[in-house]
Amino acid sequence: MSLRLRVVVAIAVLLLTGSLVGTVLAGWQAKQVLREELAAAVAGGRQTVAGAFDSLARSDDPSRDLDRLVDAFDGDRHLKATLLDSRGAVVRRSRPLPVSPAPDWFAALFRPTMNPLALAVPGPAGGRFMLSPLDANDVAALWAEFIDLAAVLSLSLVIGSGLVWLTVGRALRPLSDFSAAFLRIGSGDYSAKVREAGPSELVRLGRGVNDMAGRLAAMQATTRRLEEQLRTLQDEERADLARDLHDEIGPHLFAVNVDAAMARRLIGEGRAEEAQKQVEAIQGAVGHMQRLVRDILGRLRPTELIELGLKAAIDELVAFWSARQPGIVFSARVPDDEALALADDVRETVYRVVQESLNNAVRHGHPSHIDIEVSRCGDGEVEARIADDGDHNGKTEGVGFGLRGMRERVAAARGRLTISRGAGGGGWTVAARLAAFPAAEALGEADAA
Repeated sequence: MSLRLRVVVAIAVLLLTGSLVGTVLAGWQAKQVLREELAAAVAGGRQTVAGAFDSLARSDDPSRDLDRLVDAFDGDRHLKATLLDSRGAVVRRSRPLPVSPAPDWFAALFRPTMNPLALAVPGPAGGRFMLSPLDANDVAALWAEFIDLAAVLSLSLVIGSGLVWLTVGRALRPLSDFSAAFLRIGSGDYSAKVREAGPSELVRLGRGVNDMAGRLAAMQATTRRLEEQLRTLQDEERADLARDLHDEIGPHLFAVNVDAAMARRLIGEGRAEEAQKQVEAIQGAVGHMQRLVRDILGRLRPTELIELGLKAAIDELVAFWSARQPGIVFSARVPDDEALALADDVRETVYRVVQESLNNAVRHGHPSHIDIEVSRCGDGEVEARIADDGDHNGKTEGVGFGLRGMRERVAAARGRLTISRGAGGGGWTVAARLAAFPAAEALGEADAA
């Protein structure tokens, strides 16, 4: 059953229940009024009969006067008069007002319980004068009123239900738009919008749906941008790895191949001492290649960060660049991991900020000095600050996938990243500020404590 039909049925049932209750109360009141009218009619008839009995003693024909008294109740809607002789036989009876009787079940509901009134006839003939209450006319009138009332209530119920059906349908019409919008959003189409119209509740709901769709669209755009950045960074990383393999590993592999061939020839000629030197050269080249491979693996995955901690990982990073850029003075101030007490994902984020900042400074800034500092703040946060004195070729703070990736990485950790010019307008300063523990972890530690 639809919501619209449920509302209409509920209102119709409520109206019908109210109508039935009202009809029952009105019927009960009508029954009381009918009882009072019949009682008043009996009382009035008694007075009439008593007055006629008083005049019988002076009447020259009492039988005639009694017949006239009975006939006086002809056409009465409330009373029927009956004259009985001393043996109880009917002498004369009045003719009630003709009426179309109500159904028996209806008459049984409204007929009051009243006994006939018996009055003794004065005089030697004796007998009784009976006054019987008549309710057929009043019950028939009530039946006619009931039929009219039922017709009016039925018509009102039909018209009211129709108006409610139209009103509710108009009020709930935006729900079909909401349903269509939710289906589109569920299928990934976040451009779906609904009209913010109708009752205030639906207006607020529509505004919420539109805001949700807008945020989902923004998140989708951000996800696509991150995917593009990830692909670009992967391509750049592959290019760097290919260059390192070609420029560093390739020549040493060629030298090992040449030395091995030379050693084989010398051994074949019996010149073992000279072959020994070639073997030592091969060992040196292999050791150098092993160090290069460790450096490459460290760039791909900082094992020092996992095994030794943040301080060792940053020191290794500084050593990596110092060996390749001896003209740059590196200064790193990083407390031990016990003093920092950072969550694993926060340590990862801090390391990546330092790594990317060093990459940008060395590759684009041509600095003479780079300063790295990681410290805990008094408000339960950690700050990583990397400053250099390079010129960065006029680059602005928002250019490049690396800086954008740093911003989004820090934002994902609910931190803040600022990039500003150094003192005197030279160099750049990158500062990332993050909570030492995310909110969920901090709550878990508090519960455990």
